[in-house]
Amino acid sequence: MVHVLTLGFVNITFIPTSGVLDLIFHQTWLAFSVLGAPPGGYRVTLIQLLIILVLALAVNGITERLTTRRAGGLVVATILTIIGAALAAAYIRFPFDFALEGVRILAALLGAVILAVFYNLITGRVARRHSSS
Repeated sequence: MVHVLTLGFVNITFIPTSGVLDLIFHQTWLAFSVLGAPPGGYRVTLIQLLIILVLALAVNGITERLTTRRAGGLVVATILTIIGAALAAAYIRFPFDFALEGVRILAALLGAVILAVFYNLITGRVARRHSSS
């Protein structure tokens, strides 16, 4: 099923929106906010979390290519991807973006990669400072 969102990009849903699968994947969620953004919190359903886990693998690979170091294990990469996706969803609007189950893929990737690269730069700088003293 394909839904068109208000900004003109396409939201592709592949889990049925009724029945037990809807209860498991769409109605099971958690909410959080990063420095008060977005207002009301960033809500992540179970299916969105699974999509973000897949994006975290891609973010870790992209970050490793850019900085020659991974952003950490899957847990650290997932946390960075969730925070980066939340910030990007709040502040970045691409006219050519698309969403899978409500996760804006290009904005999430961009936000997560930027955050992971900065994380690597900061942790690498701190590690070099401690090893030289």
